[in-house]
Amino acid sequence: MRLRSVIAMHTVHRMQAFGWPLIVGALSLAVVLAVGAIVGSQGPQAQAGLREGMVWSGAIFALIGPMIGYGFTSMGQYFPLALGLGLTRREFGAGVTVVFLANAAFYAVLITLGKIIEVATDGFGLHIRFFDVVYTGTGPAWQTLVQTFLLILAVLFLGAAITAAHLRFGQSFLWSAGALLAVLGVAILAGVIYVDGFGSALLELLTMGWGAWMVVVAAIGAAAASAWLVLVRRTQVR
Repeated sequence: MRLRSVIAMHTVHRMQAFGWPLIVGALSLAVVLAVGAIVGSQGPQAQAGLREGMVWSGAIFALIGPMIGYGFTSMGQYFPLALGLGLTRREFGAGVTVVFLANAAFYAVLITLGKIIEVATDGFGLHIRFFDVVYTGTGPAWQTLVQTFLLILAVLFLGAAITAAHLRFGQSFLWSAGALLAVLGVAILAGVIYVDGFGSALLELLTMGWGAWMVVVAAIGAAAASAWLVLVRRTQVR
């Protein structure tokens, strides 16, 4: 099985595969550090408020954000190329799975190491948060490792599955999915406004424990991966 060909296809452009995400992530961290230095000059109270507020900071997505598009790119660009080069659909599916697992593991370890340093140095001496945020886990380091790995892997497979479905079913899939999400959003909003207790039940669901959320993320990733693997065998190349 020619897995190396699929892996090489995804990594031949070093800057696109590794360079830009790390550079953009470093620039984002530099901006956060600059903000921390400016706010720190305002006194301890301002520093404490900054650290508390930054638990919801989305700056970390400068580093893991490119993974959102990586799944779409793998299926939308590399899949037709792989078939054109004579690779089988099975080889492509296995190779991309390895690429996704490696990316998720690499960034999960990188972010976990960053968090360990950030926590140990009290936000790099500036009381800031970049790695220690809700999206990557504010608990122990091992939770950040697990959460980041599962989150990135789920997003990668979800992007690949959406692109594969678009290739298989065409524009009608996007319209149907968009309409379904819109109906679901309106139904939830109506439930919050008109149904007694719905809002509190929804809030309780959204604030469930870390372990329950990890089960949800893992289930989404497993479902997306299964759908993608099925579609890879049947989707059309355009």
